Amino acid sequence: MSKFFWVFSPMASRSILSCKILLIILVCFCPTFSLAADTLYQGGEALRFSSRLVSKNKLFTLEFVRLGSAESNASYLGICYQNDIGHPIWIANRDKPIADDSGVLEIDGDSGTMKVTYSGGDLVDFYSSQSPTSKLTATLEDSGNFVLKDANSRSDRILWQSFDDPTDTFLPGMKLGINHRTGHTRSLTSWMSDLVPAPGAFTLEWEREGQELVIKRRAEIYWRSGPLTSNGSFEAYRLNSGLDYSFLNVSNIEEDYFMFTAARNKLTPPETGFSKWLLQFDGELEEQSDGQRFGGKLCDGNNIDKGCVKWDIEPTCRSRDRYELRECDFLVEGVQLIYNNNASLSISDCKEICWKDCLCVGINIEGVNANHTGCTLWHGNLKKDLSASSFQYFVIVQDTQPAAVKSGERIWIWIVVSVAFVLLMALAGILWCRRRQRLREKYLNELMTLDATNDTHELESDGNKGHNLKVYSVATIMAATNSLSAKNKLGQGGFGSVYKVVLKKEIQEMD
Repeated sequence: MSKFFWVFSPMASRSILSCKILLIILVCFCPTFSLAADTLYQGGEALRFSSRLVSKNKLFTLEFVRLGSAESNASYLGICYQNDIGHPIWIANRDKPIADDSGVLEIDGDSGTMKVTYSGGDLVDFYSSQSPTSKLTATLEDSGNFVLKDANSRSDRILWQSFDDPTDTFLPGMKLGINHRTGHTRSLTSWMSDLVPAPGAFTLEWEREGQELVIKRRAEIYWRSGPLTSNGSFEAYRLNSGLDYSFLNVSNIEEDYFMFTAARNKLTPPETGFSKWLLQFDGELEEQSDGQRFGGKLCDGNNIDKGCVKWDIEPTCRSRDRYELRECDFLVEGVQLIYNNNASLSISDCKEICWKDCLCVGINIEGVNANHTGCTLWHGNLKKDLSASSFQYFVIVQDTQPAAVKSGERIWIWIVVSVAFVLLMALAGILWCRRRQRLREKYLNELMTLDATNDTHELESDGNKGHNLKVYSVATIMAATNSLSAKNKLGQGGFGSVYKVVLKKEIQEMD
């Protein structure tokens, strides 16, 4: 019987050790690479914290990401653009963060349910099948849309898609509006703060009655785009023509919606023109391919330019002529700090609280909590920081001149302008009348003062004193008509009586 003996040398031992290390690395990273495709399958491998889906064009990923302050350990399932996990363009559990790394996305093989689970149980149910099926697929498409389909149907019927439930980012091909058949409304909702993706104070909606986009703050209109015009633009939203935007507004029995495309948007990296609209936590709408901004800080106070709408809230202690809420560098002296650590308060809520509080002079530009929620209100005096080295605040600035004085000045200005206008018109009327009177006197004087000795010359020259106008003195007319005698009257016309004229030569012959 043959026997085999293995002989190990030190060199062989090192090789085996290296292979073991390599094998361990491959095993550890296997989940990450095993789901580097773009599709989940029913009953197949689940998506975990250590793995992700990648769209075919490699622009979008679906993965669990950590968001929030440094102290936070919250994770969210989100779609990210170009691995920009700092601000996902779509989040599944934006108001239900997972406290650890136990999040899992899967399509259950038995029930056909796509859901997110974690160590504490079920978190989000995207879709539950009404009938047994075994071929559900969920694909991250090149548009950034995550779509669940039934592969058993001939047309790959869409059962659910992320575009129907957007967060704060508007992508080409996404719809804003309402589905009349289901009653579902699609709109954007801002984050609570720059660190917290929970629904915030602002929404971007399509208003079908006015055919315009509106930003609302707590259901009140904050900014308007103006109606969509026939040339494909909005009154307040001036788009960069280089992007070649194309807007589509559809209204029928099934749905009313607005969407956009960009000719340069070939689903390529941002430097070549990829476009997306982001509704920031402060109510600012930003077109991120060229940096155009609307709403937000521009609409604080009484500004109505660029689509802004005035606040309806105005307590008796405030006046739009005297007060303005704006961002400045100020030093705070002799103040009382009022803290409100309610995590559901965004910076816009803090502005409203301060505006309503007649003792409030400003707020911190960031919230009181680590995740930038809550409020720090200032009661006291503000002093301008000339060195610009202090922190920035949103402050309520009062004009040095009282509003009553300004109002009185405006009244006097109108009075002075009105009086000046009346006097100017009266002077012009007097001058016009005087001129007409002088001209009338001049013509009458010429008629009455013509020398009688020149009458014969005038008649002989046909009364034309070197010009086309025939001029006769009154004396000549009286002599030629025998003092307007009835014997010389020939008849009556529309302009008066007509007389026979007897020239002097005829008179002399008659004599």
